[in-house]
Amino acid sequence: MSDQTSIAYGLEQVFSHRASFVVIGLTGRTGSGCTTIAEILGSKSVDDIELPELPNPPKSHEDRKDRIVREWMKGNWAPFKKIQVSHVIQLLALYAGSTDFSKFVSTKAPEIDSQAVVKLVDPYRQAISDTEKTLLNIKNASEEAVCAAYGFIFEKLPELAIGIKTLLNEGDKKHFTHIFQALGDNVRKSGMPLSDAIDSSKLLALPETISRIIKLARYRNKIIGENNNYFVIDALRHPFEIRYLRERISPFYAVAVTTDDFDRKIRLLQNNYNQSEVTRLDEKEYPSEIKDPKKRPSGYSAFVSQNIQECIAIADIYISNLGKPESKDTRVTSNQICRYVALMQHPGIVTPTSIERCMHVAFSSRVNSGCISRQVGAVVTDSNFSIKSVGWNDVPKGQVPCLLRNTYFAITKSTDGDAYSKYEKGEEFLKELKKSKLGKLRKSYIDGRNVTYCFKGIYNSIKGDRNQVHTRALHAEENAFLQLVKYGGQGIEGGCLFTTASPCELCAKKAYQLGIKSIFYIDPYPGISNDHILSGGLNSPEVVLFSGAIGRAYHNIYEPIMGYKDELDRIFPD
Repeated sequence: MSDQTSIAYGLEQVFSHRASFVVIGLTGRTGSGCTTIAEILGSKSVDDIELPELPNPPKSHEDRKDRIVREWMKGNWAPFKKIQVSHVIQLLALYAGSTDFSKFVSTKAPEIDSQAVVKLVDPYRQAISDTEKTLLNIKNASEEAVCAAYGFIFEKLPELAIGIKTLLNEGDKKHFTHIFQALGDNVRKSGMPLSDAIDSSKLLALPETISRIIKLARYRNKIIGENNNYFVIDALRHPFEIRYLRERISPFYAVAVTTDDFDRKIRLLQNNYNQSEVTRLDEKEYPSEIKDPKKRPSGYSAFVSQNIQECIAIADIYISNLGKPESKDTRVTSNQICRYVALMQHPGIVTPTSIERCMHVAFSSRVNSGCISRQVGAVVTDSNFSIKSVGWNDVPKGQVPCLLRNTYFAITKSTDGDAYSKYEKGEEFLKELKKSKLGKLRKSYIDGRNVTYCFKGIYNSIKGDRNQVHTRALHAEENAFLQLVKYGGQGIEGGCLFTTASPCELCAKKAYQLGIKSIFYIDPYPGISNDHILSGGLNSPEVVLFSGAIGRAYHNIYEPIMGYKDELDRIFPD
């Protein structure tokens, strides 16, 4: 073998190792489009994917990037195998047997015929039992058992799932969603979908099972000589599931699918949800939207319940589902998917967008925040995406962030008095702080953790309201705007605001007054800023859901494995 042949083969091994195994975990609110994305990723060929027509000649750098990605995809696309989380939950539930599963369904929906459930499940009893044994001991399973378990999980289980979903959604009421949400919560509570007994050691039973299924599928692919191991998980609903898979699987990417909230609700109504079901779904996925605090989940139930907001906050890549419900047009969405799959296969094949670069800075800056409720980052640019200021939500300079304060020290007034305001040292506030959960602990540190408190929470308890104005921190957008005033700089009229959470009413008014042209955001902030502040008048800024990679994924997909010039030199010598 010549040196050049050896080099080419070595490079092929380096890149194929990266490109042959990819896992995408989708997350997002029901109706945002996770299932649509999974279907696109499951396409057998890039020719099966409807994509926007490329202008010829290209009109921008982004057009040129799309052309490079399109050419790469022609020779490197491989279909993703879908792992439906609801199917995994169903599999775990069926381990207990068809009778126990039907009893659980009857407790949640008495009008469902329990015998009909048993009749659906019984033909699969042996396959379910064999699959359970194989998944729990893949290393020692025979090749025949591995292939049989793979066939059940990816072929038979989906068929069974369709039958069960159809049965649960018969008639006027739709039971499938809330029953499977309960099953999922139980898995996180006890490790067993049919039991709500708390066993904290089983918190990660669901992602552990998903990880085993991926391991099983890779083993099966090795048996049959299949090299590409591409998997898409639809859809992850708890941040611990994402963190577990991210730590266990190196080529794992959490992809958040976001969409306009009005369009999302229209899609749900088109899929035969009624308005009360949409409201119940939203309250389950975003408990902060429940107006009555007493009805919000608390304790361990809140800990294990779905938390889509946090899942979105920790995602690696964001894909905006911009197609309107009535059009069914997925071309823009598909184009985003192809770009990120190409980058996962060959990092650095194209460079980040200007929007990604700016949002990555905003995302990175949020960890500077000393707020214990939520960390938000923001960036302000001119019209050419040149960054002019960076901000994060935090107290005014010279004051002490909540993260660095201590409940016990505040109550006893024993040390660090400058960290607490005159009001916090007063009788009214200290009385309420002592009554609080953290105040009753009477300890400064527990297992090494600093026991601090949220001022806003204590003050709102005193006043009996939920006013956001009483936070000690300046908002990230506000801080970014004030940096320009404090240190000087050019005007930003016609520029852009990047924020990891859409601006509240107060920050939206400031952005409007400063002449911001476009606002890019990741996570919607509860409030009426979009409809009330940013959609009226003559100079309304464009409000855009962010699409792109940030954080860990930004570096993973945009940092080349080796310099592109060196790569070409080694493949194509003089």
